Amino acid sequence: MADGRELSPRRWRILSFLALHGWATTSDIAVVAGVLRLTAHRDLTGLHTMGLVGRERSAEDRAHAWWYRITEEGTELLDRDLVLSGRPVPLRLGQRDWGAAHYLLFLPLLEASRQDPGRCGLFQWLTTLDTSVWLRERGLAHLRADGYGVWLEDGQCLRFLVHVDPGPVGDAIAEREQCTAGLGSILAGYRRTDPLVPVGAVLVIARDAAREANLLADLVGRPLRAPIAVTTVDLLHQNWPHEQVWQVPSTGATRHRLLDLTLPAECPPVGRPRPVGGTPDDLK
Repeated sequence: MADGRELSPRRWRILSFLALHGWATTSDIAVVAGVLRLTAHRDLTGLHTMGLVGRERSAEDRAHAWWYRITEEGTELLDRDLVLSGRPVPLRLGQRDWGAAHYLLFLPLLEASRQDPGRCGLFQWLTTLDTSVWLRERGLAHLRADGYGVWLEDGQCLRFLVHVDPGPVGDAIAEREQCTAGLGSILAGYRRTDPLVPVGAVLVIARDAAREANLLADLVGRPLRAPIAVTTVDLLHQNWPHEQVWQVPSTGATRHRLLDLTLPAECPPVGRPRPVGGTPDDLK
């Protein structure tokens, strides 16, 4: 078994990230680690040689990119290091998977942070599983969000929850229902008790413009106390998520930046920085 002392701090971080997120490409790791793609490739190749990460290629991927995931040996090494140092072991370590919110918001926001260091940054990000724990601790266990984040920019802060529209579920959906099927379930938990959630915005990423329009119309007709902002997958593919891509029910077709969604005094001082990517302080 590989000795943890052979790992540099960056490789420990990569191993921790894979343990909490599941499969990732070299490009993903380059963004997370803040290094060149070639450097990320060398680190991943080294971890693979040590037996700490496995890699596969998808037969459907024409680019033939490697996808990396922590191995059982890598998970045992990380688990043992946490236990020996008296730190808690996160739930389902080494058994997690990426969600749509990770690709649509986490990586783009993290990359935007790298593009303009010092001015903006993704201060914190929780994966779907960790977001569920976060909600449960606040008496909101009935809510099902795909992620939680804290965005800092120009001295301002926005805490947010994110939901990704899964689109119509099943094959037997009539064409006339494609724009509405399944939308009601996205915010059903908020309608259940209409709780006041401890975030500045609840972000919803709609599958397309038609579904976004229907969701906004429903929110205008049946408003919620929770501050909702909506965008589409296409807009996030074309722009950085902190740009003017978000609509709110009360302002018509106007698009807003994330900071435009910040309520006065929404985010008090955040204190000691934490690593992003759902990696808790107790992981290297």
